Amino acid sequence: MIKLLRAGGSRLIKNKLFLILTAFSMGLALLMIYTRYRDLRNYGDLIETEQLMLNYATIIGIVIAIFTSLFLGTEYSDGVIRNKIIVGHKRMHIYLSNFIIIMMTSLFSYVILIAVVSCIGIPLFGAITIPISKLLTSLGCIFAVVVAYASIFTLIAMVIQNKAITAIVSIMLAFGLVMAAMVCLSRIQAPEYIPSATIVNGETIIKEVKNPKYPSESEKEMYQILLDLNPAGQMFQLAGRAAPNQKALPIYSFGLFIVFTAAGIVLFQKKDLK
Repeated sequence: MIKLLRAGGSRLIKNKLFLILTAFSMGLALLMIYTRYRDLRNYGDLIETEQLMLNYATIIGIVIAIFTSLFLGTEYSDGVIRNKIIVGHKRMHIYLSNFIIIMMTSLFSYVILIAVVSCIGIPLFGAITIPISKLLTSLGCIFAVVVAYASIFTLIAMVIQNKAITAIVSIMLAFGLVMAAMVCLSRIQAPEYIPSATIVNGETIIKEVKNPKYPSESEKEMYQILLDLNPAGQMFQLAGRAAPNQKALPIYSFGLFIVFTAAGIVLFQKKDLK
């Protein structure tokens, strides 16, 4: 397996996708810094450097989906996986080595963004405003979700041989997770009372009425569970620093990693490689 990791790492470094991913992370960090600095100059907004670090979490699932589908998709189209099996590598080792490379690359892209934001954002906007321990805890939870994302999209890329289909399925799933998270958040954050306008004797009277879509406590609990189980839901909560079950989020992420990695290995072991 060490040989597989070395070969995969060598291929990764030479791959244009890796350079594009690195440039994207750096470019996104610079763009966020520039836009927030402009707001600071024009409107005097208070800028929190740590928020810039956390914001990337909301879209990194889509980034991982695109990178994984394109990077691992070429292993089938170029016959790399068949060659690995022919020379005697075990399927489980092939799967795990690919997962480790995707995981490390995904984490690296986030670390690059944090480094750029720290080096430029702190001198511009000032020091971190929250306790370092709290920031590190949030980033640790985000890294755990990144591992879960990597396990999900590695399974898709290793089970589907067609690179185009892999990309479509992965990207649609990533966007689907984001949309599901937004729906759950909107349900949980729905106001209990909403303004209602009525006309009485030609005058418009606005009063607060009970929101018919306001969820019950049991419904809120259900939406919260769905949000915590969803990697995108975890990321939205962590980026917004509003995760009521933050201590439990790494457990959910670890569970997703175990389930999808185990399922991926089993499916890849049984797969008929054409």
